[in-house]
Amino acid sequence: MKITLKSSFNLNETDLETESATLGALLDELSKNHKLTQIEFFDTEKWGVYPDCEVLVNRRSYQVLADGLDTRLKDGDKVEIILFTLAGG
Repeated sequence: MKITLKSSFNLNETDLETESATLGALLDELSKNHKLTQIEFFDTEKWGVYPDCEVLVNRRSYQVLADGLDTRLKDGDKVEIILFTLAGG
């Protein structure tokens, strides 16, 4: 299936072919593919998104979706990964 991926570390939208059926499986796949992402955002061992990141599916946080990381993806879905950066001094 084809999904659109956008992230705060790669501002261009990318059409991505994937066999991942769920959001968690897609994040796991992306976290292992360092060509697409240069930053850690998903803990594959604990199966969770790092606290300084937000993941949206079709503009909705995965945290408010009924199935969370088990949300089934459909052809044409848009997934966004946002990394929060904190200003320090």
